[in-house]
Amino acid sequence: MNLILGYPIPNMKKFAALQTKYLAQGVREDNIEYAISAVKDGSKREHILENLVADYRGMNTIEANRMLNEMFAANGGEFKKENRDGYLYGIALLLIGLVPAFYIFCLYTYRGVLDYSWEVWALAVSCFLGGISCIAMAILGKYRDSD
Repeated sequence: MNLILGYPIPNMKKFAALQTKYLAQGVREDNIEYAISAVKDGSKREHILENLVADYRGMNTIEANRMLNEMFAANGGEFKKENRDGYLYGIALLLIGLVPAFYIFCLYTYRGVLDYSWEVWALAVSCFLGGISCIAMAILGKYRDSD
């Protein structure tokens, strides 16, 4: 499976099959192309649905919902891009916390004197706890937008 940043690349054959299916059902081609591009970009479902059922697009709600369900399934899920910030910040904080932890380890291993001891310890502990909490919140889905 091809991966980009840990996420599967959407299979274009699935979108082509959906496009031919909905063209045969009488849905306008520009509506289908808009929906495909919006789903690939990670737009919110409500925004795509509002645009599809707008007067100038002319789709009904049931038809647009059915089409969006299939397109999100072909793309890999509705919320696949929304948790990236939590993982990114969590890993960055863990890496930042690794530097003072390594400094503390080297000093205590070679019997050195730790200057600014409480600041270094506080930085190491806070970065580790912050990184773990960001990753835990991303796993639980707390980085999803509510609107």
